[in-house]
Amino acid sequence: MDNNDRQLDALLAAYRDACPDPEPSANFMPALWQRIDARRSSTLMMFRRLSQICVVATLALTILMGVVLIPRFQKMRVYTNSYVDVLSDEHAPDYAEVLTGGDLR
Repeated sequence: MDNNDRQLDALLAAYRDACPDPEPSANFMPALWQRIDARRSSTLMMFRRLSQICVVATLALTILMGVVLIPRFQKMRVYTNSYVDVLSDEHAPDYAEVLTGGDLR
């Protein structure tokens, strides 16, 4: 265990030497926040641009549907009869056949 502790201490000392602490100055925190805000604004600008593209695409699709597709579908033949009307027309009684008794010779 003592050997592992010495190896860990040597590793941490090498790490401290490789990555020295930044020297704090009066401008340290404002500079840090400027870097954070710069990253935030670039990410925010990316999402803002993506949302603008989505809005424009939605608007273009809406105009396309309103100008091209809806009038084309309105010109299509629309059935005005219901299913019951079609069935009753198909099975309408033939009055000529009823009056003559079915014999038309």
